Amino acid sequence: MSRPLALLTVAALARLTFAAEPPVELPQAPIRLDAGQQQAIGLTWGTAERRPVEKVIRTVGRLDFDERKLAQVTLKVGGFIEELFANYTGQPVRRGDPLFTLYSPELLTAQREYLLARETERRLRGSSLPEARASAASLARASRERLRLWDLSPQQVRELEESGQARRTLTIHSPISGTVIEKTAVAGLRVEPGMTLYRIADLSTVWAYGDVYEYELPLVKVGQQADLALTAYPAERFTARVAWVSPVLDSKTRTAKVRFELPNSPDQILRPEMYGTVELRVPLGERLVVPGTAVLDSGRRQVVFVDGGDGRLLPREVRLGARFDDAVEVLGGVEPGERVVTSANFLVDSESKLQAAESMMGMMGALGMGGVKMESARPMEMGGGEAPASPGALPAGEKQVGDLRVAVFPARETATVGENAIRVRVRDAAGAPVAGATVRFSYTMDMPGMTIEEAPARELGDGVYEGAARFSMGGPWSLVVEIARPGKPPAREKFTLRVQP
Repeated sequence: MSRPLALLTVAALARLTFAAEPPVELPQAPIRLDAGQQQAIGLTWGTAERRPVEKVIRTVGRLDFDERKLAQVTLKVGGFIEELFANYTGQPVRRGDPLFTLYSPELLTAQREYLLARETERRLRGSSLPEARASAASLARASRERLRLWDLSPQQVRELEESGQARRTLTIHSPISGTVIEKTAVAGLRVEPGMTLYRIADLSTVWAYGDVYEYELPLVKVGQQADLALTAYPAERFTARVAWVSPVLDSKTRTAKVRFELPNSPDQILRPEMYGTVELRVPLGERLVVPGTAVLDSGRRQVVFVDGGDGRLLPREVRLGARFDDAVEVLGGVEPGERVVTSANFLVDSESKLQAAESMMGMMGALGMGGVKMESARPMEMGGGEAPASPGALPAGEKQVGDLRVAVFPARETATVGENAIRVRVRDAAGAPVAGATVRFSYTMDMPGMTIEEAPARELGDGVYEGAARFSMGGPWSLVVEIARPGKPPAREKFTLRVQP
């Protein structure tokens, strides 16, 4: 390659256009780089290989209660809480542990009615009237059933029958083993039927919810194993499994909820509302892959550069499949074992397009075709689209940056390749010039390989500050202006300036 390596970056700006024709994507041509040139641009290689791959799906997981192991303590009869045993939120309880005692006039009356019905049934067993015996037995059964429906346990009913005395208070027991997560019960509280007095959660298992993107959903199946990492315990990994995949999609995030289930540790270190990272690894078998950095993706075409031997780099259009952490599947375009460029491919791509453009221009010139030109960037006017009419003139367009109004423009009529004086006009919200500020700006062209240069700006007066910038090529350049004022927060804004070649 006889031209300087600088052409590798300049070529990226060149576009081949025909009169009155829209720009099209340039073709590419093979190029040749010797070992020294490859080393100068930092070119590295990878290999297309067929190997086992797995898709890693990562999502943020939020721990929650296992809804199957939640219980509410409510009553079906009104009354008053007298003695409280579970008296604070977070208290561990076991199934059958006493929670509180209840005094209920209705319940006391129902016990007495049941004892009276039993006594009546006992006395009428020797009656000669079958109707009387049946009526007494029926009344006893109805009284017993009412106590059962009011949640008296069989053991409590037996104790009532054996003692023959109605108990003034009834002890309410925990329905499950777990932890009290909500408590409204206090001593002396009057309770009504249906009022929630306790919520108890069994934390032996917990759930984790994550959001999975729709394109990853085909890989997620119920029963798959996943790993959970928590910030609170960075050295530990917890094993979960997929328990449910939502049948609906969130229209705003394009994700579906996935629920993972995992056992808690004996000391229950997994707590609801903790956050962590869930990883779901899905083996996909053997696939032909290349390193992810080897692919140049323009949106319409995907290209890799293949080693053609003797320093030749061959552009090859490829069809891509699934993407993985460090590789991408190739469905066609390369063969296993071929070497591909993995770094500096932008420079290689620019040179390939330049050589293809030069070859095409030479061919058209030989055929006598006119109207062909190499077109670069046009100068851009700042502000409202009108360039300053004379040196030092200010554009009408400004940007609101916090409480400031800021404009950026070249000191000359247009910015050109080489040294330029760039001016920054700073005014306050009322339009008054801002003096005494520290102004600097950085500038670069938004393309790979370009460095960011910085320049201070000196104050000229009337709120105008001037700094020097050196532009190496024509086209759109990004300028980031930073303004510092005593006692005020710093202001920062991005502008775009077109440089004429």
